[in-house]
Amino acid sequence: MTKRLAIPALVLVSCSVAAQEETRAPQTVASGNGPVMVLPLLETTGPGSMIAGGIRLEMGVEEGFRVYRAHQDGHTRTVYEPVDSPAKRYAYDPAQRRFDPVSSTLRVRLADYERLGEVVASVGGSGAKHYPALGFALLRLPSEANPATAARTLADDPLVVKVEVVLEEPIRVPQ
Repeated sequence: MTKRLAIPALVLVSCSVAAQEETRAPQTVASGNGPVMVLPLLETTGPGSMIAGGIRLEMGVEEGFRVYRAHQDGHTRTVYEPVDSPAKRYAYDPAQRRFDPVSSTLRVRLADYERLGEVVASVGGSGAKHYPALGFALLRLPSEANPATAARTLADDPLVVKVEVVLEEPIRVPQ
């Protein structure tokens, strides 16, 4: 098992409604690094195996850990999470061949930021902050919401120019 630094940094990922049922299949959404697959929460869907984009994804519990595995091109990538810790939602990046936790924040670009409150309400968000100099807003979702589902919903909104899910990526120190 490889150890990674647990200090989170932010990576942005394109994606979709907060209060919908958890889907069993991973939701593929675009990111700055290419598409990623947001996995359902293990607690809501239960253990299982699925195939998406030619990649076999497995979720289960082993020896006190929630285990997420991706089998791609003859290699297996695995992430372990203690069952006694709060569950996280993970995304698998096929290009980088790694898992990253998904935050409950969306980055949105809007045609009209005066209507940001409407956009937040449409997905059951808990708030948002507009950053005019950067040209986007950060929208906070409740922790139980699926950011990929919320992003897909927002992608259909005519006010939304672009929507991205934010991943928590560990800081990688050059060696």
